[in-house]
Amino acid sequence: MKEKSYQFTATLEAVHEALKSTVVFLPEAIVKKLPAGRIRTKGTMNGAPFDLAVQYKKDGSRYFTVGGILRRAAKLKEGDRVTVVFHLTDPDKLGIPEELDAVLEQDDEFRKVWDTFTLGYQRSLVYYITSVKNSDSRIKRALEIAGKAKIRALSGQQAKAKKA
Repeated sequence: MKEKSYQFTATLEAVHEALKSTVVFLPEAIVKKLPAGRIRTKGTMNGAPFDLAVQYKKDGSRYFTVGGILRRAAKLKEGDRVTVVFHLTDPDKLGIPEELDAVLEQDDEFRKVWDTFTLGYQRSLVYYITSVKNSDSRIKRALEIAGKAKIRALSGQQAKAKKA
């Protein structure tokens, strides 16, 4: 079955709420077609790949937060037009990079600790690992996370662990 993709062009905007961020608002016509609840996506912005959740504003609008790494990869700055192409992915599925997968396979103690983390916390750790291009750096980060996780020294680890 072919997955449904969505495409639109919009302006990269600055939003000043708790913190300043840059966002791309989804057109209302697309918002009406999206399912309710949590929505994860994969796609591209001006050809640069992304894996993002659709965010919600109280007024009912939806948007993608465009962080610095994605902005640089897509060669975007506030006010630029951006072409977005995306499809929906399973919000409960996490893509584990091969560097982290290898560490999890070889270290049972780390695997047990990893399995206590919420999906969102796991996703943030995966992002930390994959935010560098060099494979050696990704390996180093995966090993760093494993070491810190086993001694409960990751930032926010106590608050992020699933309730047992």
